[in-house]
Amino acid sequence: MRASRFWLWTVPASLGLLGVLALSATFVLALRGAAGKPLGVAPPPPKDAAAPPAAPGRRQVLILGDSLARGTGDPSGRGWTLDVLEEIRRRVPADGSNLAVNGWESDDVRRLVEGPNVRALAARAHVILLSVGGNDLSHSLPRTIGSAASAAAGVEKSRLAFDANLRAILTTLRAANPSAPILLLGLYDPFQMTGPEGRLGSSVIQQWNAMAAQTALSFENVRIVPTFDLFQGRTDRLAADRFHPNREGYAAIAARAIQVLPKQI
Repeated sequence: MRASRFWLWTVPASLGLLGVLALSATFVLALRGAAGKPLGVAPPPPKDAAAPPAAPGRRQVLILGDSLARGTGDPSGRGWTLDVLEEIRRRVPADGSNLAVNGWESDDVRRLVEGPNVRALAARAHVILLSVGGNDLSHSLPRTIGSAASAAAGVEKSRLAFDANLRAILTTLRAANPSAPILLLGLYDPFQMTGPEGRLGSSVIQQWNAMAAQTALSFENVRIVPTFDLFQGRTDRLAADRFHPNREGYAAIAARAIQVLPKQI
């Protein structure tokens, strides 16, 4: 990830922010030009994963989503999901299935979840950990930015698609499993720029967080894991790419997730 990704996160997600679009688009174009890097190609389409037989008497933890669910940036390879799994194992015998893939957007996760094998995994899961949305936001700008309004329209289109995909993902998971707690990871601002552009970026990320939280409220036992505050003023919690968390950052996320994890699994 490059610093230019910050501006891919911070172009306004709503046409209601037209008053600041010109400033935002100027910085987007400048940083894109400085980095010299276009948006990356889309990841390969997801494949339905075969559901292994469940061990009798053991809790099952299903992990879905993107690079944050995989633990990218953590040199130990643990990420937050393994920390949560180990906390569950301190309480009861448990196994985990991590189907997350770096670079996946919400439509990739949606197609995976709608496959029969993953629905079977979800049906017998006791806890589901989900990270999705960050790539929808960071990939939302076109390769060529024509104007501030078109850039904002692209981000708004992505926001609406993310909302629809998240709702479909949660609907499918709840149809397969009406009761298992689903922990949905919130977004954070890894760049923490100062000035009007920095405040705008943080505002947009919080808008996406609020939208995801509102969608989650439509479903039983879907719990948001807030992460925004965990990285404010804490660049020491970021990996060398200055985008993903490092071991300390993932440990902080895991501690927050464990706080919202039900006592009884």
